[in-house]
Amino acid sequence: MNEIYNERCLYKDTYIIINMMENDLKNRINPKFIEFLKKNQDNEYESCINENVPLKKQELREEIKLMLSIIYINYLCESSEREAILKEEDNNIKKYNENIYENIFKKKKENRYEDKGMELVVVKEKNIIQKMIDKVKEPIGTFLKWLKKCQK
Repeated sequence: MNEIYNERCLYKDTYIIINMMENDLKNRINPKFIEFLKKNQDNEYESCINENVPLKKQELREEIKLMLSIIYINYLCESSEREAILKEEDNNIKKYNENIYENIFKKKKENRYEDKGMELVVVKEKNIIQKMIDKVKEPIGTFLKWLKKCQK
């Protein structure tokens, strides 16, 4: 099998599989789509599809399985089944997005400090004026203490 597998290789594999189908199934697929696959396939690519072995017994790449599922949904299944598949897929996407939101945002906020045994601490930093007043008070306070000591 060729190490570089791109969309043109996928088109060739898909084209081979469509040609393996019985005529009644093949005739349900849009001829323009089949022509597209034929025109855009990589003719130098050696396909891993064995036309003499049923597809169920072959190890197919994930890309091929995905392409076959798209063909099935768009051309081969009945409209009621298509609606059910698309509705289920829509629900799966919503659940997936919800899980991503929960895993990334909610848990991250909740666990940000708990996992590390840390708590939020408010630090009040003195502004520059307060620092200057403290610097002035310090010697005055020392002077007043000294003065009280002297008066005793």
